[in-house]
Amino acid sequence: MLVLAVLAFTAILGLGLLTIGETLASNLNKISAALSGHSLRSEPVLVTRPVTVRVTTRRVSQPVSARPPLRVAA
Repeated sequence: MLVLAVLAFTAILGLGLLTIGETLASNLNKISAALSGHSLRSEPVLVTRPVTVRVTTRRVSQPVSARPPLRVAA
């Protein structure tokens, strides 16, 4: 029983190390760029200029002053 537990643990550990190794190998350029400070997110992609927005308020509708008659309950 102990042999099966050791075998299962070794298989899971090996699979985890393989997954981490494949991830590091495929993204090594991105990781090294991020660690050296040249990440895509650290540099601005879009250059914008400041914009001034002017807001004016005006009354769109008048409040209703009419009162409908109340109905009598049957």
